[in-house]
Parts: sequence; structure tokens; C-alpha cells
Amino acid sequence: MAHFTVTCPHCKSLLEIDGEAQVVIAAKPPEEKKATASLEERLKQLEEEKKRAADKLAEAMRAEQAGSRVREEKFRKLLEGVNPDEAPEKVIKDVDLD
Repeated sequence: MAHFTVTCPHCKSLLEIDGEAQVVIAAKPPEEKKATASLEERLKQLEEEKKRAADKLAEAMRAEQAGSRVREEKFRKLLEGVNPDEAPEKVIKDVDLD
């Protein structure tokens, strides 16, 4: 058997294989595709990314404000349920007796 070249199904590299020894002799990584987007297309993409980021920020701010209102409401309900006259007595600890 001689040397032969195959394409790796996983990473698409070109592998040169020695059939007799059953080993990979050389590997050539696949060539990366170059982006051919024009400047105008890239500017549009950047504007869309900025808009999506602004939308995400606005949504996060709304969620935080809603959460803040919920926490404030729960706190007020807890305060309404507390009677200041029913304050617990001061606990005397062993350390305080000395």
C-alpha cells in the first residue's frame, strides 16, 4: 500500500496516511473562509448589534425596577405586621452576668 490523502470528517483537515504503517504522516488544517462582507453590510450589522444590546439593557432595567418594587412591597407588608409594643425582651447571656 502507498500513501493516500483523506479528509477528516470531523475537522475537515487533509490527512496524509501511510497505508502500510497505518499512521498519519501529515495533517494540513482546513483553510479558513475569509469574510467578504462589504463595509456597508458590516456597518448595518454593527447597528443591529447596538440595537439588540440597547434592547437587552432596557429589558434588564425594567426587570430590576419591577423586582425592586416587589421587594419594597414585601418589606412594607412585613413592617405593617410588626407591632412596636411587642418588641422581644433583651436576652441575657451568660457573658453579661459577669
